[in-house]
Amino acid sequence: MSASPFQALHAVTLGAAYLLGQDDKKGSIKAGKLADFTVLDRDPLDVASPDELRDIKVLGTVIGGKAFPAGAIGKNE
Repeated sequence: MSASPFQALHAVTLGAAYLLGQDDKKGSIKAGKLADFTVLDRDPLDVASPDELRDIKVLGTVIGGKAFPAGAIGKNE
């Protein structure tokens, strides 16, 4: 049995935050929570098949209010 795209997304966001006891400050975009997130080239919930999830491109990430283009995190500046 495999997870649906919605179940998979929940597992790595709000579900993971809940398991770590941090769902009051992480796991979803909500006033008062940390707002680190990744920008994707399409909505993972709109894929026709879970196999298509691997084809979604990361365009960038926002961490602590600062935007980073794809591939920029972890590179020496």
